[in-house]
Amino acid sequence: MILGGDIGGTKTLLAARDGETTWLSKRYLNARYANFDALLEAFLSELRTVSRAPLERTCLAVAGPVMGGVASLTNLPAWRLETGALAVRHALGAVHLVNDFAAVAWGLASLTKPETRCLQVGSASPHATLLALGPGTGLGAAVRHAGGVLPSEGGHVGFSPFDQDSLDLWQFLGAPAVRVNVERVVSGRGLTDCYRYCLHAAGGVVPPHAEPAEVVAAATGSGAQRAPARRALALFSRCFGAVAGDLALAFLPRGGVYLAGGMTSKLPAELFDANFLATFRDKAESSALNATLPIHVVLVEDLGLRGALTWVWAA
Repeated sequence: MILGGDIGGTKTLLAARDGETTWLSKRYLNARYANFDALLEAFLSELRTVSRAPLERTCLAVAGPVMGGVASLTNLPAWRLETGALAVRHALGAVHLVNDFAAVAWGLASLTKPETRCLQVGSASPHATLLALGPGTGLGAAVRHAGGVLPSEGGHVGFSPFDQDSLDLWQFLGAPAVRVNVERVVSGRGLTDCYRYCLHAAGGVVPPHAEPAEVVAAATGSGAQRAPARRALALFSRCFGAVAGDLALAFLPRGGVYLAGGMTSKLPAELFDANFLATFRDKAESSALNATLPIHVVLVEDLGLRGALTWVWAA
């Protein structure tokens, strides 16, 4: 039996599989557990009630850099994972840790047409490079190419303002006194900070914190917060498009750009699509090139888990 996992800053997906049979698949909220060991033990205890087969191989996709069999989650730094310790404590067999968006990139081949929404048709080249990126608790990015998968920490490159609104947002977030990376803008926290900035710009009351779901609800509702929430979603989408367009130029994914992560499919299409595409394509002499790249919104949340299972099955 093999075990696959996708460990994000907010949630964890785990599944145990033997051949084509999935014995157990579960979704957990990380905040309910003191550490990953406690969460994993909850899963394994339930797994033992349905199958006693030993685990032979395990692949865990982690939302953070992986070095030498050790990983800490960028947005949950208290959760530190080590392959050797996990294998011994939980009898996981051979344990491998991979970057979460590297797993997403591995999982792209499993997508069916109903599991995506086409944002830009473009002109796809068969067997060409694919780029997967997207916001959740943070911002992940990875590339699938003929030789395999290239992980990255692309969410931590510097954010570059591209118009007056994004410049004012950049300054609202503390720049230039502090470094603002793209994850600070294009993530769940980034969406709520776009909202806080838009309230500030409108002279309204700025809450110290908000949840991304609250911003989406306000933008699609009819209350007094509708206008600033809609402006925030449009700004967030333009920032996301600008970042995705820059990464597309870096990697030239002629096979397609796939927008995954925990947030993208939840954003209202009427506020997201046109704003994203405008800045994705607005690349001066490279605008025509970016207009040829297919773009797809991923509608499922388990792509990283699928990729981890694919990776460990092939290992």
